[in-house]
Amino acid sequence: MTSCPNCGARIDESAGLCPECRQVRLRPEPWRGTGVSSATPVIRSRIPELEGAWLKVEGANPSGSFKERVMSVLVGEAVASGASGAVVASSGNAAVAAASACARAGLPLLVLVPRTVPEQILRMVALRGASVVQVGDGPAAVHGLAKRLATAFKLPNLASTFAASGCEWACRGIGAEIAVQLPDIAVRTLAAAVSVGPVLLGAANGLAEAGRDMPRMVAGQAAGCGPIAEAFARGEADVAEWSAPVTTKATSIADRLSGYADEGTYFLDTVRAGGGAVLAAADDRLHELRSALARYDGLDVELSSCAAPAALIASGHAGPDAVCVLTGAGLKETLRPDVTVTDHADALGDFCRAALGDETIVEEVESWISEYR
Repeated sequence: MTSCPNCGARIDESAGLCPECRQVRLRPEPWRGTGVSSATPVIRSRIPELEGAWLKVEGANPSGSFKERVMSVLVGEAVASGASGAVVASSGNAAVAAASACARAGLPLLVLVPRTVPEQILRMVALRGASVVQVGDGPAAVHGLAKRLATAFKLPNLASTFAASGCEWACRGIGAEIAVQLPDIAVRTLAAAVSVGPVLLGAANGLAEAGRDMPRMVAGQAAGCGPIAEAFARGEADVAEWSAPVTTKATSIADRLSGYADEGTYFLDTVRAGGGAVLAAADDRLHELRSALARYDGLDVELSSCAAPAALIASGHAGPDAVCVLTGAGLKETLRPDVTVTDHADALGDFCRAALGDETIVEEVESWISEYR
């Protein structure tokens, strides 16, 4: 047990929120390197708008997102406490990461996901042996049910919000790795896509713990559901729950914050205090950057991750002293049945123009191809 820095109430070590005053509690001890054992790559982007910014590719984690770090910590602590099982609420990445970590630990897992979660996610979770229940139309419903189940049956709630102190703490590993991977770069700006913010704050704190200056934080959200970005744009002191329809396909960050908007306010205050920004992008912009990341940098990232480079560019702080955390891989979106591939004749023309500077040879090559049919 520890004490709330705000009201003095006693708090369980794993709790990230005081039950009395709901003040966010960050773990006072520095990150000590538990969780995944190998660092995710950092590469320099070739996208012109990013002007040489660095990309931290969290999709390279075993389960395809930064949530691997979080669930490695939370599941490890659940096992150490003698838990008989665990509950997780998720709109995608946390479910897969929790199922992966629980499979390695032999811990039964109940996964609660919104009914809007794509079929690909359900298959990825089921493959790992977790039990899946679909409920509600967004993260708020599943988070509420997870809290009730965990309380009623005394099971660990593997929350990937500030509610679990291990979430932000685990994400400090991102910043610690960046400090090692970019020893000669003074990182002044750190960007990430967020629903409520532990990943970006944790990465920034990890960089500072490694002896670097605290970076400016730039958070990206989707315009179709961006409650923190909306409060930032309006200059409001408090974040409100998202009341408008959710119109974005960036489901990993499309969080109304119903019941925990105060966590968004805490994150917004922290970003503002450091001179940062929380900016939202429309889905067409996210799709544009997803294509650019694939074509310029060879990276397949999920649509939600693209809110980070969108915000970084819009902030005016893109450049070689900026690092953009790409939170998740795009495989589950790339493998959707509605994704099309360019006809081979058009593709051949594109290649000839790009590589040979001459598309007049397409007809000749087509004739060669016909010999193999």
